[in-house]
Amino acid sequence: MKKQLLTVAIATIASSYASAYQFEVSAGLGQGEVEAGNVSNDYDAALIYGELHFEQVDTSKGPLAEAAFLDKSSFIDFSLVNIDPDNGDDTDNYGFGGRFVTDTNLILEASYDQADDGTNDADTFGFGIGTYINDTTDVVVSYSTTDDDASGDLDVLDVQLHSIQAMAQGASVAFDLGASVIDAEDDDGFGVNAGATYYFNNMFGIGLSAEFVDVDSYERDTISLDLSYFVAPNVEVAFSYFDTTEDYNGPELDTDGFLIGVAGRF
Repeated sequence: MKKQLLTVAIATIASSYASAYQFEVSAGLGQGEVEAGNVSNDYDAALIYGELHFEQVDTSKGPLAEAAFLDKSSFIDFSLVNIDPDNGDDTDNYGFGGRFVTDTNLILEASYDQADDGTNDADTFGFGIGTYINDTTDVVVSYSTTDDDASGDLDVLDVQLHSIQAMAQGASVAFDLGASVIDAEDDDGFGVNAGATYYFNNMFGIGLSAEFVDVDSYERDTISLDLSYFVAPNVEVAFSYFDTTEDYNGPELDTDGFLIGVAGRF
């Protein structure tokens, strides 16, 4: 019965709106495990995310998942995330921000994020500036500062490149490259990341990405797998899986999890 209701809802949404959109909202549910030595803790995760664009987004320029980027769209966004471990307090996270693209291809970004685990808060402010190098490639330099009750201040200077290249028979490839300089209280370090998404067509893509962070005696590496499929021009289903390993003066901490989400565009 639930599957039938979901099918009817998706069909109704898909038939009621055109391909161009101005607002996008998504929701997701996931599960995972945190393990350190012989101790483990399972958790559930839930999220809501939304984008409001200043103008209608043209979806005819390439993969639907990249529509806002390819149309050089300006928008504001928000996110709500809840992580509920079997043992311990919930962590609630909310954030909002925006991206503004001028007629001269200048990119301005700003964001605020707060995480609350029931005992400590962490507030993060960020801003960025960049440009479109061409119609399918941009580069953004950003700075963020975090005030964490538990671990102190964290400052990050980051540069990210995103590009999409068309291929034969309607396929395309998007890739990301990035590097960061990290200042964590008395320790300094760096981070690097890389990823690529292969779009078989404008509706379906599979992505793989990796990130490595090294700050003094702390190391973290993450590998992620992402799938995106538009069952209709304005309805997306997505799946994500990640595995993170952290090493810092103690037992190695391993965190993995998956998330399944649905997004609608209006």
